[in-house]
Amino acid sequence: MDPATIQQIAAEVVARLPYGDRLWLVLVVNAIIAALIGALVVLGTSYLRTRAQNLATKHDFDELQKQLKANTELVETIKSEVGQKDWATRERTTLRRIKLEALLEKMHDCDEYLVQHRNRFLEGKGTDPDQRDYLNELNAMGSLYFSELEDEIRRFYLSGKKQMSLGLELAQALGSAGNDMAARESAYDTFRRNWLERYDEHLEARSALTVAARSLLVSIMDVEEGSRSETPTETH
Repeated sequence: MDPATIQQIAAEVVARLPYGDRLWLVLVVNAIIAALIGALVVLGTSYLRTRAQNLATKHDFDELQKQLKANTELVETIKSEVGQKDWATRERTTLRRIKLEALLEKMHDCDEYLVQHRNRFLEGKGTDPDQRDYLNELNAMGSLYFSELEDEIRRFYLSGKKQMSLGLELAQALGSAGNDMAARESAYDTFRRNWLERYDEHLEARSALTVAARSLLVSIMDVEEGSRSETPTETH
């Protein structure tokens, strides 16, 4: 009930009373009306304050919900990116490990390749045009995947090519000797002596590449495992 209505009711009540009673009653009614109006004002103010607080609380809640959603999306994005990086690191490690094992197998193929050509040279034959060049394959693999082994691979590659060059020199010497048996025997002796010297160099290059390749393999595997298990230590 609003203040105007209360005052109207009070006026009606006072108008119906005898005149002698009206003065003090007017004062009482006015006091009551003032008290009621004050109470209504207090109640209205309290209601409006409570309403405003509720609206503010709802607004804050909505904002918190939005922030929570945004933070959740950010966390998921970061987790996804980290997962992709971990996956890429694992894939790269696996690829390099496989290629490194293939490189060691290619070294064995190179050794077989050189032995086969040495026998062909001793038989007076040239290089086999249909034979795969394992030395070039090994060199290409090293260039693509293992810059860390550049020096060792070059040394191994060049030692193999030097042996192949000896075969070409033998073929030229035999061609020049013709049917001169002494000249042919001298060409063979020179070839065998130089081949053994080059072969010793090749064995040293092979050993150096093997050691470096195995060390790299350990390093590759330890990097991945270490990156996952490494934790800071406290000092006392």
